Order: sequence, then C-alpha cells, then structure tokens
Amino acid sequence: MVEQMARERRVETMVENIARRSLTPELKDLAQMVYLILLEYDEDKLADLWENGQMNFFIARIIINQYRSANSPFFKLFRKYGLKAEDIDQYREA
Repeated sequence: MVEQMARERRVETMVENIARRSLTPELKDLAQMVYLILLEYDEDKLADLWENGQMNFFIARIIINQYRSANSPFFKLFRKYGLKAEDIDQYREA
C-alpha cells in the first residue's frame, strides 16, 4: 500500500497542497520522511486506515505535524537550518 502511494506520488501532492507551494528540496525531504514514518508504522493499523478510507487524513496529519511543529524530527533535521540559512547570492561580487 505504501508502495502504491509512492507510485501515485500521493504524499508529494499532499505536501505541496499543505505547504501551498511546489516541491523544493526541503519539501522533498519532508515527503521522504512521511514515507519512512508510514513504512515504520504498524501494518495492520495502516491496512485498517486504508480500508476505512482514512489514509489521506492520516497522512495529512503526519505532514502537518512534521511541517509545522518545532519539536518534530523534520524540523530538527531540516527546517531549523533552512530558516537560519542566508542566500549565498548576497556574498557574490558584482
């Protein structure tokens, strides 16, 4: 089921919708982290979510929690440093 979602690029589409922008390298990392979370999650529970039509809601909650929370693994690994980064173009000579 996770493989099927990856082929459909379901998580990537949902990440773009939630972030309200197209996939950047940071958002691609977020999508990969969501796939990893899904792969590590209990298979029986995922199957139940899939059968009851609740998978999209479940994935959306994961994305929102990872993207917006300052305590999420995604924030700690990727977003925190991206927010502090400066554009290299300002250091280039004219």
